[in-house]
Amino acid sequence: MNCTATRPRSVAPPQHGAGRRGRSAAGVVGAVLLAAAAVGCGGADEASGPDLAARPSGLRWQPYQGVALPHTDQGPASVADGAATGFEQSPPGAAVAAITHTVRLSVAADNQWSKVIAAEVVPGPARDEWAVSRVQLSITGPADPEYAPRLLGYKITDYTAQRSAVDVYTEYSDGSKAVNHTVVEWFAEDWRLRLPEPDSTARPVEAIDVLPTDIVKLEALK
Repeated sequence: MNCTATRPRSVAPPQHGAGRRGRSAAGVVGAVLLAAAAVGCGGADEASGPDLAARPSGLRWQPYQGVALPHTDQGPASVADGAATGFEQSPPGAAVAAITHTVRLSVAADNQWSKVIAAEVVPGPARDEWAVSRVQLSITGPADPEYAPRLLGYKITDYTAQRSAVDVYTEYSDGSKAVNHTVVEWFAEDWRLRLPEPDSTARPVEAIDVLPTDIVKLEALK
């Protein structure tokens, strides 16, 4: 059975942090980061395909710029200068990569964002445009714990060994929730974030009232 899905994708939600200046910067970055559309899916019968609801193993939480991020047996295998790399080519590996790249790209400090984008994002015009916009911002410190978003879980909506669409669910300090539509691609033997074309008009974030019952929960501690 073959199928084709086209839907808006996004990356990072507007991030709260580092006081008023940090919150503003992260919010602008979130607005700049609009994701690409997903490609079709196809192949074997659904029952014989990979388990898209499989939980990552060895889950533990480590902070980055004030936001708790998942570290698992499926990745990241390495973190250097703010950039996280080394994700397993599997559904859990793709999901953890999508979460990791989304947050790190949005909240990376001024002295790390260039290393993050070089190691975690698929190169191309969209990445170049993001870098031009990021130069105009300044994020110097971690997010204020009072405003830092909390990751709740994810749902893989499309998956192949080369490209995966992942919905990431997040809760904010005021109790509101949002879903972020992300896309990662297998590039240079690792999962990297795919940013949209510069003329994309896709909405990066959607507010939600209730979490879907079929997400893979990875709730960060409050």
